[in-house]
Amino acid sequence: MIQYYPDHPSGSARLAFDEAVFLAKAGHEVWVITQDTSGSKPEYCFQDGLHVLRYPAPHFAQFNPRRIWAHQKRTRELLARYVGFQVDLVHGHSLLHYDGVLSLYGGKVRTCYSVHSPVRLEMVATGRGARLPRRLGLVIAAYLNHEIEGRCLERSDCITAFSEYTKAMLGRLHGDDIRRRTQVIPGWVDLDRFKIIQDREAAKSQLGWPRDVPVFFTLRRLVPRMGLDRLLYALREVKSAGREFYLVIGGGGPLQVQLETLAEELGLKGYVNFTGFVPEDILPAMYAAADAFILPTVEMECFGLIALEALACGRPVLVTPVGAIPEVVGRFERRWLAEDTSVRAISHLLSDFLRGVLPSHDPTALRETVARYYSRERVLGQLIATAQGARNIDSCGGE
Repeated sequence: MIQYYPDHPSGSARLAFDEAVFLAKAGHEVWVITQDTSGSKPEYCFQDGLHVLRYPAPHFAQFNPRRIWAHQKRTRELLARYVGFQVDLVHGHSLLHYDGVLSLYGGKVRTCYSVHSPVRLEMVATGRGARLPRRLGLVIAAYLNHEIEGRCLERSDCITAFSEYTKAMLGRLHGDDIRRRTQVIPGWVDLDRFKIIQDREAAKSQLGWPRDVPVFFTLRRLVPRMGLDRLLYALREVKSAGREFYLVIGGGGPLQVQLETLAEELGLKGYVNFTGFVPEDILPAMYAAADAFILPTVEMECFGLIALEALACGRPVLVTPVGAIPEVVGRFERRWLAEDTSVRAISHLLSDFLRGVLPSHDPTALRETVARYYSRERVLGQLIATAQGARNIDSCGGE
């Protein structure tokens, strides 16, 4: 794992963590390896039913080759010291850790790699809007990591992707053989955690949200590819048309001050609330209390787990047609997708929702569809069976 979910919550870390815990509860011995960005965690501990290995995060720039080698070297050293070769399966969720694991176990045990997003596209998207030195650095890093990704994919016994979109991108970047070998197994939702709540007005009050206007909610890292600037421009148009609303933006990131300033400049003070980091214990209530969840991504959405979490809470999800989003949300309602990623299209979608002209679906029906296709138990069973192949697992070593 690039991050251990309880240390640093994120969608990709959640998926890796859920799989590890699922395997441990099924009686397998599971080891995970991750970096420690805090510098305060022990090198080894037994936590959440898992053997957790952590090493200090390397302090090199993202495009510095020494950063790549540091992840690989520390991964290899920790596994050799604590795990040895009593391993039946390696399942990678993070490229540089996985490459280090392959240097130790490749060709000796069954290996599976789950691609959360193609690394080259992810890094190029990260550089959008950055200053020239950072953009150039990320281009170099993207090239180096792309080569590593290709090598890891070639050496893997099993490759999975979370969407048809990601599978197609892997084919475009690494060739048709990789595309043919990749199996699509979607992400999943913990239905015990994300639920419909009956008294949404009371939940709004508890969260400090207004009860007299529709409340939109979005949860994003505040970086350019998430489209939050376009969302704010779109909401200015909605406001100018006389529509009332309140937007809650959860999450942090490098654009927070810039976006807060933009919201004020657009006359949205009092209409938009930047909450910063959203604690895990109140996130389900925020999904469930919102009148609609918004996903305004402009680039690189390889699955969209947060959309499914909102749908599991019975809420409509208003989205842009980017990456894998049409695959996920289109299963529920095609008219919840904007025409494109433009400010105009986002504005029209939100206005149509506020005017009540978009299709409305019963919350229970939305949740039942999530359960049918994306329940944690169903999808994890499929993922683990695919990763195992024809072999049985007595223990699982990996990252």
